[in-house]
Amino acid sequence: MRQIFTKKMTNENIIENLKRCPKFEGCSQNLCPLDFELESRSGSTQDKCRYFREAKRTRIGKREFISGGSIMPDAISKFVPESNLMRLNEASKERWHDIKKEGIHLYDSK
Repeated sequence: MRQIFTKKMTNENIIENLKRCPKFEGCSQNLCPLDFELESRSGSTQDKCRYFREAKRTRIGKREFISGGSIMPDAISKFVPESNLMRLNEASKERWHDIKKEGIHLYDSK
């Protein structure tokens, strides 16, 4: 069963949703996928949440290192507003769609 809750967004609603992230208290990123007003925020690549960054492969000698591309945990994925989906990295975006198919997606920022 799919449920969508539509709320009038207040600062309290926005902050409540941001606090769902376990990294919230120590986070200084300006661009967060849980932000209902993400489209009004600005910032550089360094201001992006870990869940926006794609995986990057780097070779040093014979070793390969992968950085970025973290998959957003299901516990918070279901609170990402649909309007922010296009900014998630591919792995998190795929998982978001899986959760939505399962009928667990809860929020619509409209």
